[in-house]
Amino acid sequence: MQRARYGVEVLQDAPDGQWHVRKISPLNAQKIYSCPGCHRNIAVGVAHIVAWRADHWSGDDASAAARRHWHPRCWETRSYRY
Repeated sequence: MQRARYGVEVLQDAPDGQWHVRKISPLNAQKIYSCPGCHRNIAVGVAHIVAWRADHWSGDDASAAARRHWHPRCWETRSYRY
């Protein structure tokens, strides 16, 4: 049930490390978040990405607590900001 509600999590390798990534559907987007890519709000009902480090030095629990919500395009283009 939780998987259906929160989406399927995948592991992504990127230049900035390894990330747990989960797509949130519009139906399950029930809070307002601030996107770290563009610093704009992600409104209720807007599909977005939740990501957190898979290789965080302090472990999975700390990494999951530091997860961030991103606009899909901001997440896809974040590597161009290095």
